[in-house]
Amino acid sequence: MTKHIRRGEYLQKCLQEFPDICKLKYGVEFDLVSVEEKVKHLRRRTPLSYDDLKHFKSPEHWRFDQYWMFPPEEKIRPALEKEIFDFWNLPGKNEEETVRRLLYIFKSIELASIILRFIRPEHYSIFSAPIQHMLDIRHGRDSVETYLIYLGNLRAICDHYGFPRIADVDMALWVLHEKCFGQYQDPDIEKAYQRDDFMLQLRANNLVAPLADLSEARLARALADVKPDIAALIACHSFETLIRKLAENFSLQNIDSYTPLENIIKALPCYGPVDAKRKALWQRLREIRNECSHKDRLPGPRESHLLIEEINKLESEMNTGISKAPKGRM
Repeated sequence: MTKHIRRGEYLQKCLQEFPDICKLKYGVEFDLVSVEEKVKHLRRRTPLSYDDLKHFKSPEHWRFDQYWMFPPEEKIRPALEKEIFDFWNLPGKNEEETVRRLLYIFKSIELASIILRFIRPEHYSIFSAPIQHMLDIRHGRDSVETYLIYLGNLRAICDHYGFPRIADVDMALWVLHEKCFGQYQDPDIEKAYQRDDFMLQLRANNLVAPLADLSEARLARALADVKPDIAALIACHSFETLIRKLAENFSLQNIDSYTPLENIIKALPCYGPVDAKRKALWQRLREIRNECSHKDRLPGPRESHLLIEEINKLESEMNTGISKAPKGRM
């Protein structure tokens, strides 16, 4: 019988199962709290010594060596001896700088994140591929910006669901990945995750963020293959917006926001790339737009292609001067 898991409870359940899943996967329960206690003294404004690194590895408490390795002592001890880290005042205005300094020394954003996670578990987590997968994390300009985006997602989850620490969110999401894609799948947990509107919105924001700076015309082209229906709707809106903007740039008389699109196209002057044939095409695209907007009929593949190609062409022409008619032609 399928169990009903209330919204958000599935993540708390994942956190509770962290020791059990670790034991199943690695043959031993992880004792990450003991690692946190070993490095607690580093919260003070103090050097991070090479000798301190043995506490982060702690093979008796977890499987660090199975996935990571600190650089050789001769490579990083001189750099560590020159640094004083202010971990106590994290996060804050020095957060990005601190992450970059750690990355410079350890040459790995994962190792930098491990240092931060165990010294300040309230605010940091390990940067891991499974959790990136669960949240569809978008990439920043470099690994530091990507890690800060990653942390932003975990902090949002922490606030929304009332987790006490970011490290707890980290452990819950790691188990969630195992429940959805690993060896220990749980259909009820996976269903709860897939139906979680907050997580869905977070993932959608990550996926769509790289497209945020695109114009409607370019966005329609980008979505044409993967989401043709959405691309068609965007293209229809973009077409009308571009035509009205073109008319506005020409300062056409007796044209305002209430003027039908058909009349605007007729009133546009013919010059350069715009002629009677082009305006006839625009009237045809206007009909496609009307059927989409007023009759709830989405354009077919050929119509969508024609519409998307034309709005991108029109946008490009407007950016290079189509809206500046020669003197004496108005």
